[in-house]
Amino acid sequence: MSDTETDRQVQPQAPLPTETPTLEADASSPPRRVLLGLRTLESFGYRDYRYFFFGALLSNIGTWTQTVALGWVIYALTRSSSALGIVNFLSGIPIVFLALVAGTLVDHTDRRVLLIRAQVLLMLQAVAFAYLNHTGHITIGWIYALTLVGGVIAALIMPAWQAVIPNLVPRSSLLNAVALSSAQFNAARFLGPAVTAAIMAVFAANEDLGITMVFVINALSFLFVIYALSVIRPTQVVFDRAEGKSRGALTAGLSYVKQNRHVAMHLMTATVLVIFGMPFMTLLPAIAVDALGLSGTGYSGLMGSNGFGALLGALAVASLPRSVRRERIIRDSLFVMALAAIALSFSRSYALSSVILVIMGASFLACVSSINTNVQVAVPDHLRGRVMALYVVAFMGMMPFGALGFGALGDLIGPMNAVLAGAIVLLGWAVYNALHPRLLCAPDCP
Repeated sequence: MSDTETDRQVQPQAPLPTETPTLEADASSPPRRVLLGLRTLESFGYRDYRYFFFGALLSNIGTWTQTVALGWVIYALTRSSSALGIVNFLSGIPIVFLALVAGTLVDHTDRRVLLIRAQVLLMLQAVAFAYLNHTGHITIGWIYALTLVGGVIAALIMPAWQAVIPNLVPRSSLLNAVALSSAQFNAARFLGPAVTAAIMAVFAANEDLGITMVFVINALSFLFVIYALSVIRPTQVVFDRAEGKSRGALTAGLSYVKQNRHVAMHLMTATVLVIFGMPFMTLLPAIAVDALGLSGTGYSGLMGSNGFGALLGALAVASLPRSVRRERIIRDSLFVMALAAIALSFSRSYALSSVILVIMGASFLACVSSINTNVQVAVPDHLRGRVMALYVVAFMGMMPFGALGFGALGDLIGPMNAVLAGAIVLLGWAVYNALHPRLLCAPDCP
């Protein structure tokens, strides 16, 4: 039976509270009309999207506090760029092996319930990190193991995070919703390191206690997103589960991408961007210590600068009129990202590096949010989870390979030279896209 012929069944949902507005009621009520009139905040006119946004924001702030602290712990334990790369590899490699299964799961189960259960498990991971660090039992082995467990959980839900957004807003607001979701994630990237730096400054006399508190705060932050997910009611259609068990269901997303060249090109661009444009994130603890001579607070500041830039980029994309071609945003952002990475590889100043990281964050976010939106708009709803699973593979699944490879390269030639090598490859891909601009365009693209 083909995917288009699959019998559909609407997933039973809990009764809606009588005061809960529909999309139409949201759009017509007076406060919502004001928000809908503001292009940047358009998607906030929809109740479920607001809950989703702010719950995810608070949780992601906690997650980024943990990411920063964990990177510092790893480098303190090992003094090795390779160890940083291995941790990033373990966090992302499950995506490669589980993406097709996860995408099919997302299309054939209630995404909201799946996300809630996963948040509970990730909260327990944060509790484990807090316990191990507080008792002095934390080792690189424990970090590897817990990171791998977290990676498996994340692999199973990342397509759900992507696929649920179109269920919260109408199609006309999708670019804005994707950009705002990117903005909240990157606001967390900005605020999370700042929170980590503040906590470590408060506990400067006892750095281990400060790091433990970071893990505790991350665990508590999951309560916000769990609550938000418990009250929203996405307009999801769940497809027949029996169909989801067939081999054809698993490979339907791959077949769609093969038949749509511009979608494949978007996924390839995301892959090149994360492998060759993102090594600086893996190597940033080594760059902070070895090239810039910074402390943990300075390293947190660099992370925050990159997150702040990404936040600016997301807000800029959310404010763009619908007439702007997203393919052009992708091409221009690739150039800016590559040139900024080259500049970073030569910087030996904290202030200059911070400014460059702001530019890199903005260009990276503009590129990936445009790729995400183009893929979301192109894919039919009955394949959304499976195609977005491939996007997750391209965006997140390839990142561990870049982290592992460039972590090892950083040990061989130094972290700055490793960043330069990746930037040169990314620049080459930007030139290729500029010379062949139609590759990113849909067949009906003017």
